[in-house]
Amino acid sequence: MTCRRQRPNFRTMRSTNRSLEVSGAPPRRSRAKSLPGASQGAFQWARKTLLFMVLLFAALISTRGETIILHLKNGDRLAGTIISEDTNRVIISTTWVKELAVPVSEIVKRESAPAPATPPVAEQKPPPSPPSTVTNVVPSAKAGAPVAVAAPPPKPAPKPKHWKGELKVGADFIKGAKDQQIYYGRFKLTYEHPYAGNPKQFFRNIVDYSVDYGRTEGVAGTNGHTDSVVSANRMDGSDKTDFDFGKQKLFVYNLGAAGYDEIRKIDLHYEIGPGMGYHLLTRTNFVLNGEFGVNYQVQDRSDNTKTEKFYFRLAQDLTWKVNKTLTFTEKFEFFPQVEEFSEYRSRFETTLSYGIWQNISLNVSVLDLYDTQPATSVPNNDLQIRSSLGFTF
Repeated sequence: MTCRRQRPNFRTMRSTNRSLEVSGAPPRRSRAKSLPGASQGAFQWARKTLLFMVLLFAALISTRGETIILHLKNGDRLAGTIISEDTNRVIISTTWVKELAVPVSEIVKRESAPAPATPPVAEQKPPPSPPSTVTNVVPSAKAGAPVAVAAPPPKPAPKPKHWKGELKVGADFIKGAKDQQIYYGRFKLTYEHPYAGNPKQFFRNIVDYSVDYGRTEGVAGTNGHTDSVVSANRMDGSDKTDFDFGKQKLFVYNLGAAGYDEIRKIDLHYEIGPGMGYHLLTRTNFVLNGEFGVNYQVQDRSDNTKTEKFYFRLAQDLTWKVNKTLTFTEKFEFFPQVEEFSEYRSRFETTLSYGIWQNISLNVSVLDLYDTQPATSVPNNDLQIRSSLGFTF
């Protein structure tokens, strides 16, 4: 058998490399066709993500820029603009505080406050001054129903004024057959301090000092001459301390006083004694007190006599502020002797004050002193009427 080696027919047989090129071409064309579809899907996904982020960012900006109302568990509602928020709290800015943190656990719900309707331009008017009690009010979701939002913290109360002073000065001049000049003055200083446990109860101390001096010209003297005589020369000072106690309107006091009166022939007078009182009426414009105590009084007289006796003390005082400018005060003290009630002393004083400008007032006072056992040749009663100019501070 003869074996023949066949010669390859290159025209009909494709080479391996070319066969690879031909056979590989279709996958490359197929892949080229599939790449545009994948890119388009990724592009749309990226576009949707970007759009979502833009909308989310716009929503956040809108949420932070608009006024919202937070409904709290305790029933309050807060209106403001959100600055930031997290899982624990929401920070808002209101008209009365720059940053206010509200716990998320206290928020029941939140709502957007609709913008208030803008009035027509032709009807624009200057806004009236809002009352001091209304602050940070925004319209509610329901028309016509304003939402009262928590008011800003109140201003700190001014420090209480414990000291109060009063000065009165006056003078009387009489020209005639007998010329007379009388000068008088009075100074009163009051210290009042409320108790820390009960601000309605007080510790008080009142210092009162008064002085009178006057002369009368044209009094007939010896040898037909006219003389000048002293017609008033008096000084009195007192110090009274009292304490409120208990749940009732009771208080205890101690009173000390000293002075002299040349016209009534009293070279030296002093007294001291404790007692108890009761606030009968306490109103914003009317105060009435009653007191009962015991006094030890001594008088050294220029007629070479001296009295040392114990007295009961029954007293009352009232202050009535009739209006902003008019004030009426009255005080009465009655001192019956402990051993003999028919022997007594009394003192009555009343003043009507009219405020003429700020802390300046015009005062008219009536003072009446009575003693059943005065010094020799001295009348039982001494009545004085005075006008003065008062200054308070």
